[in-house]
Amino acid sequence: MIELSCAADFIKAFENTYFLKVYKIPLTFFNGREVLLLMCRCPGRWIALPYFSEAYIQTNVDPKEKGHAPFVFVESEDGNIFCTRNIRWEIRDRKVYSHNVYSDKLNFSISLGKTPTITEFGRDIRRKIRKARNNGIVVEMGGKNLLRDFYGVYSKRMYQLGSPAFGRRLLGRRVKYFDEKIFVARCNGKVIGASSLVSRDSGSWENHLFATDVEYNNLYTSYALHYAMIDFVNRQGCGRYYFGRSTRGSGVHNYKRHWKPQEEALFWSYSHSVSNIRRKKWLSRLWSKMPYGLVKIIGPFVSRKIY
Repeated sequence: MIELSCAADFIKAFENTYFLKVYKIPLTFFNGREVLLLMCRCPGRWIALPYFSEAYIQTNVDPKEKGHAPFVFVESEDGNIFCTRNIRWEIRDRKVYSHNVYSDKLNFSISLGKTPTITEFGRDIRRKIRKARNNGIVVEMGGKNLLRDFYGVYSKRMYQLGSPAFGRRLLGRRVKYFDEKIFVARCNGKVIGASSLVSRDSGSWENHLFATDVEYNNLYTSYALHYAMIDFVNRQGCGRYYFGRSTRGSGVHNYKRHWKPQEEALFWSYSHSVSNIRRKKWLSRLWSKMPYGLVKIIGPFVSRKIY
């Protein structure tokens, strides 16, 4: 779980972005530690936290906030979590909390030192970063001013992968309220890749969205984008960069291994047996065969329902 001493700013940003109310639910771990788990009431279940790979907790616990909670969680000796109400819940973490678990995703991170960033990587990574520069790739960082360029390559790549893209307005709200950074890679003026970067906590940042034009991948666009984000995080004085989650055994998983990151499995624990929509691969195949113009219209509405 991602820890925040005070979650007020995060909750405000989340609610303004996704239009979902965030509740602080008391959680007592088996060792006696008490925290407040951030959850949203979504159709069919309570989730910690929708649209995010990991749950957030507030470590400073105000007794008044505990008294207003609709229910309470308690961890047992075997690591399972029990609730004081008969509700359906879902908790996303790097730890398992029930016997009903969905886990085919990993997150990847690297620790950043105080030396110039590029020297921290192996020879092959350094070569590809320099090759991207020599190929004329220029990466620009910004915010709302780059959303149009970002969204063009992002929505097209998501369509090719068979996944509905987030709406441009929602991404604009993430830029506004979460201060999400937008990175755009260009070659000879043409946008060939884009990514976004958001703060996880006071000491780390995470790549949220990532897309490249596959016709130009031979120019090492992905290396240029990741290096630009890593360099930004390093200059902020933060010690860890997260590449974002990927499916275990996928091509993206194998690509991220080139950076020699720390790999951590992500577990989505449920109070009940559930059929996860992400297991239904035929939906992705169907989506990628629909007209692109149509999915650009309906994609933002569909993606909002995939928590």
